[in-house]
Amino acid sequence: MFLRKTKRAKPKAYVIAEAEGADPDASALKVRAMGARGRIAERARMRIMMCASVFVFVFAALGVRLAFISFGGLAPDGHYAAAPQADAPRAEIVDRNGALLAVDVPVIALEVAGNEVWDAKEAAVKLAGVLSDIDVVGLEEKLAEGRYVEVRADLTPAERKAVFDLGLPGVRFAARVKRFFPQGELAAHVIGHDEPGKGGVMGLEKTANRYRGKGPMRASIDIRVQQILEEELAADMEKFSPEAAWGAVMDVETGEVIALASLPDFDPNAPGAVGADSRRNRATYDRYELGSAFKSFTAAAVIEEGLGRESTTYDARGSFQVADRRISDFHGENRILTLSEVIQHSSNIGAARMALDLGAEKQQRYLEALGLFSALPLEISENREPELPWQWGPVETATISYGHGIAVTPLHLLAAFSAVVNGGVYHTPHFLAPTKQPEGERVFSENTSIAMRRILRRVVTDGTASYAEADGFFPIGKTATADKRSLTGGYQTNARIASFVGAVPGYAPRYAILITYDNPQPAEGTYGFATAGWNAAPAFSRFVERAAPLLGLSTINESTALASFVTGQPPALRQEAKLATQASGAGGANGGGGAP
Repeated sequence: MFLRKTKRAKPKAYVIAEAEGADPDASALKVRAMGARGRIAERARMRIMMCASVFVFVFAALGVRLAFISFGGLAPDGHYAAAPQADAPRAEIVDRNGALLAVDVPVIALEVAGNEVWDAKEAAVKLAGVLSDIDVVGLEEKLAEGRYVEVRADLTPAERKAVFDLGLPGVRFAARVKRFFPQGELAAHVIGHDEPGKGGVMGLEKTANRYRGKGPMRASIDIRVQQILEEELAADMEKFSPEAAWGAVMDVETGEVIALASLPDFDPNAPGAVGADSRRNRATYDRYELGSAFKSFTAAAVIEEGLGRESTTYDARGSFQVADRRISDFHGENRILTLSEVIQHSSNIGAARMALDLGAEKQQRYLEALGLFSALPLEISENREPELPWQWGPVETATISYGHGIAVTPLHLLAAFSAVVNGGVYHTPHFLAPTKQPEGERVFSENTSIAMRRILRRVVTDGTASYAEADGFFPIGKTATADKRSLTGGYQTNARIASFVGAVPGYAPRYAILITYDNPQPAEGTYGFATAGWNAAPAFSRFVERAAPLLGLSTINESTALASFVTGQPPALRQEAKLATQASGAGGANGGGGAP
């Protein structure tokens, strides 16, 4: 017997809800039954809502990301900045006056498909007949192997026509864009160069990679001043035979680098024609112990702290023992010197005594404020942080006071010196013309800077830098001849880094200038000397006399300059103050309100 299986009823779910409009006291309830199909539909609706929410969230996130990609994110001023377009032309680079430094130009490249050439030797010979720089043998071998060869990256219109008229099979004319540097070797280390497939790889060219599709990049350099600087350095490369030379000009009020050169240099149109050493930007990347220029930082800190003034005396007789180190002077005066004379005669002993009075902690604080503890935030990537001592005891405090035991880049030194003479404000150096006047950080008081200008003027008139004089401009500055460090440690025998760092006009500095030679040799007229006073200082003088008109500088008489050194006020400001006083006095007399 078989039992009949009965079909079970589908379960029901009951939802009890308060009936609409029902009297609460009566507890009237409305019962709504919902089957399994209703539950499935409800779950489906929930899943659809969840999927829709996820889709909206993802779509919104993609929209935000697309906005940032399209607009390049927020610029420092809070506005969206357009992102560079990968296929847009790279920005032109111009100098501060609009002179073209780098630009994309359309060119025609000559290519030959070796597998389409009938006779490799004939093709190579015929191409060499119209293009003089063709390696016939090398080209024939490549074509015979069936290789695709770029014969020339750019052709002139005449060369293109001549090749076309040959009627050779396999010849291609490819339209391309080439980066062209119309100034050649001039300012090469600032402008930089590019490489195929990479774009800019150094200098402002590397920065230009981020400026595709935008207007021209206006550099801070003045190509006319740059040319004078390079000519003077090149002349002394011939005369003193240094291993290298570099120099820079900086606006002390804004931090703009007006010129910067490093020799030997290279042509950005053919960077591979010289060795990698010529492409090194020694002025911003290499670190050196730059010697006695640091004495100006030491003196300024001592004056600022109230530990000394121009007439304060220091014993510079004999030598000075600091722990296990004996400090002596190169050409010692062997007498008691005033603070001003310590700088004037470049006394290591006097500078060491000043630094020990100042103390290591304050010395470090001032050097850090002068930007000498960290890498400069330049627009170009060729920069490095200074090399500091691993410990900073009394010996380090003493030797760093005169620039030994700390290695910085030349541009570090120039920026720090600018703060000493410009009124006491540190400005970060930069290579792009600013859109607004940059603010600096005060390091020294105005009075300290005025005193330092007088002290540094005496270095030229009565000290180690007499050959830095430039009539009518009253330059100020400091010589610095430092022992050259060895790559294996210690210092090289009879090798030096000779520098002069100065500013013009000395009574109201506008431009700071650095000239340095790496291991210069004695020359005719230097009496066997190769120190900075005999090479870098004269180069500074010649540069100032040639570049002054381009920098907007003019000569003044000695009495006017002397008054400015004493008061610290530029002549123009003093004259305006005088006229304002006269006008005020005349107004009072005419008013008749005063006592007779």
